[in-house]
Amino acid sequence: MHEEDNLNLHPDILFRAVPPEGVLVDQRVPSVMVVNATGLRMLEMIREKGSRKAVILALADEYEALAETISADVDAFLDDLRSRDMLS
Repeated sequence: MHEEDNLNLHPDILFRAVPPEGVLVDQRVPSVMVVNATGLRMLEMIREKGSRKAVILALADEYEALAETISADVDAFLDDLRSRDMLS
């Protein structure tokens, strides 16, 4: 995985915040994925920042944590989204 990977949700994935959670709907299958508050924030950052590196840096700043610590969580989340073909 490269630091500058562009991140976008697949066009057929609908995303809604339903605080404190988030809901992703895959219109192709159809299936639903519910994420917790941390997953919701990661999805919001993906939309706002658009790159893996920018997401990690923004979350590290927001949560006052080391980027190395945040990157493991972000990468696990991105791997899950990729395994479901939710990123384009």
